[in-house]
Amino acid sequence: MEIKNTILVVDDEEFVKKSLTDVLVDEFEVIGAWNGKEALEILERNINKIAVIVLDLIMPVMDGFQFMEEFRRHKEYDNIPVIVATSNEDWHSEKKCLEAGVWDFVMKPYNPVLLQFRIKNAIDKSRMIMSERDAVTGLYTKFKFYQEVRMLLADAHDGDFAFVRIDIDRFKMINNFYGIKEGDKVLSSVAKELDRVALVFDKFAYGRLENDVFAVCMPYQEENIDLLVKALQINLKKVNKDYNIKMSCGVYVIKDRTMDVSEMYDRAFLAAKNCKGKFVESVAYYDDSMIENMRQEQFIINEVNKAIDEEQFEVFLQPKINLVTDKSYGAEALVRWKHPDRGMISPGEFIPVYERNGIIGRLDQYMWRHVCMLLRRWLDEGKNPNPISVNVSRVNIYNPHLVEILKKLITEYRIPAGLLNLELTESAFMEDQALVMKTMSRLHDIGFKIMMDDFGSGYSSLNVLKDMEVDYLKVDMKFLQQSQKFNSKGEKVITSVIRMAKWLHLPSIVEGVETLEQVDFLKCIGCEYAQGFFYAKPMPIEEYEAFLEQENMRVTGSFTDENADIIGEIWNTRSNTGIFFDMLDIPIAIYEYRNNKIELLRANKKYDNDISFEKGIDENEHNRRVRNECNILLEEFGKLVRGEFFEPVEYEVVSDLWYRLSIKPIGRRADTMIIMVTFCEISEYKQ
Repeated sequence: MEIKNTILVVDDEEFVKKSLTDVLVDEFEVIGAWNGKEALEILERNINKIAVIVLDLIMPVMDGFQFMEEFRRHKEYDNIPVIVATSNEDWHSEKKCLEAGVWDFVMKPYNPVLLQFRIKNAIDKSRMIMSERDAVTGLYTKFKFYQEVRMLLADAHDGDFAFVRIDIDRFKMINNFYGIKEGDKVLSSVAKELDRVALVFDKFAYGRLENDVFAVCMPYQEENIDLLVKALQINLKKVNKDYNIKMSCGVYVIKDRTMDVSEMYDRAFLAAKNCKGKFVESVAYYDDSMIENMRQEQFIINEVNKAIDEEQFEVFLQPKINLVTDKSYGAEALVRWKHPDRGMISPGEFIPVYERNGIIGRLDQYMWRHVCMLLRRWLDEGKNPNPISVNVSRVNIYNPHLVEILKKLITEYRIPAGLLNLELTESAFMEDQALVMKTMSRLHDIGFKIMMDDFGSGYSSLNVLKDMEVDYLKVDMKFLQQSQKFNSKGEKVITSVIRMAKWLHLPSIVEGVETLEQVDFLKCIGCEYAQGFFYAKPMPIEEYEAFLEQENMRVTGSFTDENADIIGEIWNTRSNTGIFFDMLDIPIAIYEYRNNKIELLRANKKYDNDISFEKGIDENEHNRRVRNECNILLEEFGKLVRGEFFEPVEYEVVSDLWYRLSIKPIGRRADTMIIMVTFCEISEYKQ
């Protein structure tokens, strides 16, 4: 059934309203109002329904002129035509009505044919305007804006012009947290500021293209662009300072005026992507390299299906080295793309593209299957393979079928779940933690081991670590890459992370290890595993198998002393040595000494109970004892470093409570020593 347009008739004479209804009822639905006030109330309730308003001027309560004054205050009513009904030809009244925004006039008594014609004409005109004007801002829509740009460039005979794409960052957040009305308020504010800026230029086309995206075509000078962006930024801050709104503006300086306007937009869009999400940068200019990058990205997307079907993606393996034994313990599977025409394509080129476009999920599953096939082959050859870890992207961690997919794979290839370790980047944990925790719990039940990759890269690392059931932490050595000195903040960060992992009984893996000095440092702080170019680059499967065969002949040449194995074992709270360390009935503590400063790294339970001074004493006394112990240890550690002769130290903690300290260095790296101190109570011998 055809839906009729609704006409709102505003007149205080019942006879007039009835006669109008009789004339219009066959083609329109008619709603009547007695005066302007009632008409505004009806309009508010039926804003998306009213097609035309037929308005009398002389009415009680609120007349037609008062109605129009209030009507014009609502921008959402701009495209609703108003036809004034009048019984005299008073040109003063007509002028006043036109100034108020009236669209047309009709004389009383009504001529039915003429009235219907004027109403239909008003509806058609309104629809045309609505297709050209955005309902929220009143600016040109995309189609009309493109027409205006084409006309502007055709009429301008000289001078350069710029196409500017303006995008409001985090606009969706405003709608979600503050509501649609607040979002519309921001959009309207941008539109009004563009109206003001347009007054500065003779040639200036602008419109709202979609959602929070605006566009401008204007004379190009860099200061013109700066003026535009600055004006918009200042205006947005006035809307609400709590929103912290920022814009991303992409600028394409038009070289070819015959170019399709949509292509100009595409180039401005490519430029805008360069400053999207960057707090400092708001403006970026297009250059030809961007279009080449876009073509390259499209090529990568187009080729993915063929590459998977033809198995162009290859599994490369990078060993993980046990820092206690200096032997490999498994590897990480990394993808490489060997294209038949372009040769080897770097993961840095295709992985980000697949992540942005959601294709990474398919590549993940391709890699899982091929690693399972490899593990099955090794098992069939009678080998005893160590675990291989595979990456699980954000797309797959939120895949409701993830557990079933992995379970089906290990069942199909008869692989113990413990041989296929799963690496999840920390950022993958951030969105829906309840869902991720449930998924991880199910994976653990099957027997999978889970590694948190890139630990420390997110905003809620400690909170995630507290709640998530992970089995290993992976940390990137990039913390140290910017510093040449080992007393840097980066070293302290990694040291703190490794030590925290130990208290949580989580083995740590540091990747990106490239130098012997880094290896010695990691051994010194008790890191369990390392991965990086110092030991081996990612390699094809055949090279990895050869690497394993030759491993027994490989010597690392580490500068750490012969006690490195002991240090690693003591650090490892799961090892028998670590357990034995805690069971000893004599207080033992391990310290780090560097630059005349000491730090307690680990102590056994006996030390905590007898020496830590934390129970039964006030704060002042506690601090005094700690300072006393620290001063004694600093003096003795200094002698040790300088190579001076020293004997076991005796000192009195409080009256008649004496201890003898035996000090032994158990590790050394550059300017750092790891020292073990044994505390033996000798009070009875001092009496």
